[in-house]
Amino acid sequence: MATKPDLSEFFKLSRPKRPPCQIGHALAALKDAAERDALEAACKTDPGIITNSAIRDWLLVRKHDVSVNRIVSHRKGSCTCND
Repeated sequence: MATKPDLSEFFKLSRPKRPPCQIGHALAALKDAAERDALEAACKTDPGIITNSAIRDWLLVRKHDVSVNRIVSHRKGSCTCND
């Protein structure tokens, strides 16, 4: 009887990509490249310097309602953007 071939690599590559988190969605929606760069830089900056609430307030001014918990996840790299 023939053994089944190992398809694990195909399964891994076929796994559907989940949509980005709220921050990833906001980054994609921001039309101004300078604003995108600013948001990315703010997310990479230490939370003791630029707080999650400051990022949330900045996004609210730009009509993106993002929860602080989602910002924390994105900053930790544990959101769906890193799938």
